[in-house]
Amino acid sequence: MKEQIQQLISEGRTEDALALLAQHTGDALLLQGRYNAGKKQYNMGMIEFGEWSRIQAQINYAALEMAGSIKVGATSTGTGHGGTQKGTGDGNVRTGTGDGGSNLDSQAHKVFISYNHQDAFAMRSVKSFLADNGIKVHVDINDMSAGESIQGFIDEAFRNNDFVISIISRNSLLSGWVNKELTVAQVLNKFNNNWIPISIDDAAFNKDFFFEANDSIDRKINEQRDQIKKALESNLDIAPFTDELKRLQDLKSSIASTIANLKNLLVIDVSGKFFDMGMAKVVDKIKNKK
Repeated sequence: MKEQIQQLISEGRTEDALALLAQHTGDALLLQGRYNAGKKQYNMGMIEFGEWSRIQAQINYAALEMAGSIKVGATSTGTGHGGTQKGTGDGNVRTGTGDGGSNLDSQAHKVFISYNHQDAFAMRSVKSFLADNGIKVHVDINDMSAGESIQGFIDEAFRNNDFVISIISRNSLLSGWVNKELTVAQVLNKFNNNWIPISIDDAAFNKDFFFEANDSIDRKINEQRDQIKKALESNLDIAPFTDELKRLQDLKSSIASTIANLKNLLVIDVSGKFFDMGMAKVVDKIKNKK
């Protein structure tokens, strides 16, 4: 399997590689979604060729890693309906994906995972650990219907799950969507004590990250302003750029309060060697919900 995927990627056929991968694991849908979104942004002129190349390189690497974890001839339903899946935390095979497998009864605790798609492998490890402990897990792309409103889906997830787990990372903190729709304040208002933030890196607690993040956001804001100016000079629609500019401006205004709130909360560390210990704390909190 890995050799086939590697061959397709070497020929520049990433889409074909992802399609083949999707026949063996539903987790490839995450990569397909990210690839299609990046391709659309590039074709619309929203990102430069260098950024699109970086996205493709990340997706190709992720596809190869995913292909290497699949046993040829193994059966997998992939998207969370009782198939087998490899966890990404320790390389061991885990059974059930947490979305209705036979090992879960109707009384199982239900959890929604909020994450940035660049952290998909971390999400899969978290999801697999929870599933092994009898907890039903829902994530965005796997559980959304075609054409469904993203905001509507998240609101529904909030109502229909016992807990929300947010994967906190450099990627998620720099995501306008995460900061706009899943800010600490909003989640706390909805869930009180039913929100569990977990960290996979030290970005939120790194004193230099705040300055690095603002510099990164400022560069992107300036890029969007340049694109708007270029579109106006060419008498083209500026809507794609103004929407992105507003998202980045909202992100810049919220990131300080988001980081400050996280520093005042108990964020469970599940990075690297702390994964099993941290996830055990997560499971304990979910199962001992009052």
